[in-house]
Amino acid sequence: MKRTLLLALALAGSAQAQAQWQESSYANVGGWQPVQSWCDTPGRVLAVTAPANSGDAVKLAQWVGGKINVQNWQLGHPDPGAGQIYTPLTPAGQTPSQTPRYFIHSSNVENTTDPAYRMTHINEYVVPAGRFQCRYVPQATVLAATARHTVIVWESGGKVTYASRNRDGTPGIQLAGGTHTRTNGGHERYVWDNAGYQYVLEVGQSAGPGGSLSVLKGGKTLSREELLAYSISVQK
Repeated sequence: MKRTLLLALALAGSAQAQAQWQESSYANVGGWQPVQSWCDTPGRVLAVTAPANSGDAVKLAQWVGGKINVQNWQLGHPDPGAGQIYTPLTPAGQTPSQTPRYFIHSSNVENTTDPAYRMTHINEYVVPAGRFQCRYVPQATVLAATARHTVIVWESGGKVTYASRNRDGTPGIQLAGGTHTRTNGGHERYVWDNAGYQYVLEVGQSAGPGGSLSVLKGGKTLSREELLAYSISVQK
C-alpha cells in the first residue's frame, strides 16, 4: 500500500512538473493585435507588434500617460546565447547593423518552454527613448497594463488572486478569493469582491483579444479602464 501511494504521488508530481503553459500577448495598436512582446514599466508601456516573418516590418508603440506614439520599425533575427536573447530593432528604412543600438532583451531560460515558468521573461527594451526594465511575474496567469495601473492575476489550485500597481510604481491593492468564468463572447472574466466593491477584469484570447478593468458598487460602474497591452498564460 505504501509503495502504491508513493508511486501515485510520484506520478502526480511528474504530471504537474511536465505541465506546459501557452502564453499569448496582445496590444491595442490601432486595434487589438498580437504582439511579439511588450514591456510594462512604471512610467511607460511599450510593445512591438508581431511580424509576419523575422526581419519584417513591425510597429513600436509607446504609451506615456495614456497617450500612444507609434513608429515603423524592423525586427531582426533573435541572437541567443548564455541564457539571453537579443532581438535587434532597426528604424524603418535603415540598414540593420551588426551591432544594433536598439533591441529587445529576453530570457532563454525563464520562458514557457520550461514548465517552471508560466510567462516568458522580457528583461528590457532599449529604444531611442531610453533603456526600460520590464516587469516580470513568472507565475502570473494575466499581466495587464492600463494607462493608470498594472494588473496581475494568479490562478492556482482553484484560487484566484489580484494585485495592482499604480503607474508611478507604487503598490495598489491585493485581493484573494476571486472567481474565474468565461463570458458568452469568449472572454476570460475574473471577479473579486472587497468591502462592497467589485473588481472585474476581462481579457480575450486569440479569437477576440482586448479587455478592460472595471470597479463596480451596487451594480453601478464607478470606473472602467481599457487595457493597453496584456499577456495571458493558460495550460496547454
